Amino acid sequence: MVAEMSTLASGQSRRIGRPSVEEAAALESRILAAAWDLLLTKGSRELSIERIARAAEVSKKTIYTRFQDRSDLLMRLLEEKLEAEENGLCEDVQIEEFASAFRSVGERILAFLTSPEREAIGVVLTELPKARHDAWTATYAVGLRAIDGLLDHPSAATALGHLDATTFRHAFLQCLIGHAENMIRAPKNEDVSTAEWMTALSELFIRN
Repeated sequence: MVAEMSTLASGQSRRIGRPSVEEAAALESRILAAAWDLLLTKGSRELSIERIARAAEVSKKTIYTRFQDRSDLLMRLLEEKLEAEENGLCEDVQIEEFASAFRSVGERILAFLTSPEREAIGVVLTELPKARHDAWTATYAVGLRAIDGLLDHPSAATALGHLDATTFRHAFLQCLIGHAENMIRAPKNEDVSTAEWMTALSELFIRN
């Protein structure tokens, strides 16, 4: 019995004090994952610190020791999800023909902009009045970096030689954002052909 009590006390003493770096990172990931699940399943109204704490099975104090407030938690959530989306968007496009690479990158960005995850990120943006500019800048930058991958294509200089690279980056992304908004607003029974639209856009940008 004495040995068992000694072992129990030893185990409790190891849990007292600051968590390790790995434990702290895992705890933050759990809190952010719980917030993300609530956002996707319940909407932004469920994203109170109390509900997030309950979903993550931690105390509100634990959350406030890691995040300044609700806006800080949302901004961190946004940054994490944008990073995950960017990892998918910025994969190398191994396509020999530039026009095909152009359409592939455009379709990939459109898929991101119209995904449920992106819509959830949009909700997060509306919840960040103090950091909205930084949040929107971060979101926009994800698309620009994906387009930068396209500009690294061996045939980009020839195909886009009549365009300034900076102008092309922003013009291309603005076209994609506008089309994504139309796709989201379009009736469910309306056929929106992304492939046909991207072909028309490539004819607009790419020099024959």
